[in-house]
Amino acid sequence: MRRFCLFLLRWLSLIYGVLTVSGTTAQAQTFPDKSIRMIIAYAPGGATDIVGRLLAQELSQILGQSVIVENRAGGGTLVATETVKRATADGYTLLFGTNAFVITPLLHENPTYDPIKDFEPVALTTIQSLAFLLSPSVKFQSVQELIAFASKNPGKINFASSGNGSAQHLAGEAFRTAADIDIAHVPYKGSGPAQIDLLAGRVDMMFTSLVGNMDHIQHNRLKLIAVTGRHRSVAVPTIPTIAESGLPDFEAYTWQGILAPAGTPAAVITTLNRAVLEAAHSRKIIDTLAAQGMEVKTSSPQEMGVLLKQESTLYKKLLQHTQTTIQ
Repeated sequence: MRRFCLFLLRWLSLIYGVLTVSGTTAQAQTFPDKSIRMIIAYAPGGATDIVGRLLAQELSQILGQSVIVENRAGGGTLVATETVKRATADGYTLLFGTNAFVITPLLHENPTYDPIKDFEPVALTTIQSLAFLLSPSVKFQSVQELIAFASKNPGKINFASSGNGSAQHLAGEAFRTAADIDIAHVPYKGSGPAQIDLLAGRVDMMFTSLVGNMDHIQHNRLKLIAVTGRHRSVAVPTIPTIAESGLPDFEAYTWQGILAPAGTPAAVITTLNRAVLEAAHSRKIIDTLAAQGMEVKTSSPQEMGVLLKQESTLYKKLLQHTQTTIQ
């Protein structure tokens, strides 16, 4: 009798496993059969929001289902990231992430998520250098002038960012360190609110995307004095890099990409990856982003996974150097 019970249990376990695999396979084959949420960790109006919405429009057409953008700013990107981490791993809740996805856990003594273990990379979508923008009320015309003033007036200059742990924040910290100056960090809940205060002159400067800012620059509402890439941006070829402006080895880039909760079926990830690659290379997105200094750069899930690991190591070293932590 005992032997029969053991046999029955094993048989039932086998049947359950077969049914589970069959159900997952069937689900992947019909994916997507309803709308998809793409969650952005920033307030509306910033560069990530702008690109995310462009991408969502293209994905909706390619996948045949609505891709709905949902902004969940707060907690230095934690609110959005943890929402996706807790979501059902079925491909219907995605994160449109940036460098901050890797950086944020490194800022906490007790991180609430692991960017490698708790998520499945779907695809990289863009890469860009940042614009070094000044409020029009700030008198400096070049990086050299700003550094000279800050060297003689420690703490008098401040810089805005989309939040603690954002790529904008660390670009500012890297600049502060490279220039050996004392400038204060003013974090916001997203690029949009930070840029409102930059336009109003309530903060002095900001490292941020050219996307969404070209009109402000062209109409002198913001002053662009440099870009952070190794090479000049094709969107503003007359503007020097920071490396050309007295800090020879300086460069900083940001990326954007899509991630899903850990455990999302491989077939679903493959479907999403193919759709993202097609969407990102649409002429509408390429032309729109190129005009604002952003390059479309896609990847396989595996390639994005390698990037996440490399950036974890890179940012850990930078954070240790700047001693930036959140308790």
